[in-house]
Amino acid sequence: MLRFLKQIEKFASILMLSIMCFCITLQVFFRNVLSNALEWPEEVSRYAFLCAVFLGASFAAAEGRHLEISVLKNLFGRTVKLAVTLISAAATVVFCGIMCVWGVRLVEFIRESGQTASSIPLDMYLLYVVVPVSMALMAVNTVRYTLESVRKIRRETASAEDIYKEMSSSW
Repeated sequence: MLRFLKQIEKFASILMLSIMCFCITLQVFFRNVLSNALEWPEEVSRYAFLCAVFLGASFAAAEGRHLEISVLKNLFGRTVKLAVTLISAAATVVFCGIMCVWGVRLVEFIRESGQTASSIPLDMYLLYVVVPVSMALMAVNTVRYTLESVRKIRRETASAEDIYKEMSSSW
C-alpha cells in the first residue's frame, strides 16, 4: 500500500510540474508572440508549483532525500548515528503534525469563507487541501524510512571508506 502511495505522489508531482511548465510556456507564447496575455495560466502554474513542492517533499521523505548533516551522524559511531536519526525523525514528524493540524484549520477557514480562485472557477479550499494531505503523507514516509534506517544502523559495521562514499553520494 505504501509503495502504491509513493507512486501516486511521484506521478502527481510530475503531473503538477508538467502543468506548471505548460502554463508558463503558454503564457509566454500568448504574451510575446500574440501580444495577448491570458489571465489564468499564471494562477494555475502557481498552484501547480505549490502542489508539486508539497507532494515532492513527501516523496523525498519516502526516499530519504531530505537535506541532512551526515558528518555529525557518521563522525561518532553507531549510537550517536542512531540518536541523531531518531531525533531528526521525531522533529520532522512533529513539524508535519503541526503543519497537518494548521493545514486542516486553514482549509476549514477558507471553505467557510467561500473564497474562490480569481481567474479559474475553483473553490480555494480545494487548492489548499494539498498542505495537510502532503504533511500527513510526509509523516508516514518519515516514520517508514526511519524504521528502515534504524534497522540498517543496528546491522552495520561501516568502515571509514563506506562513510566517505555515503557522504560524497549525498552531495
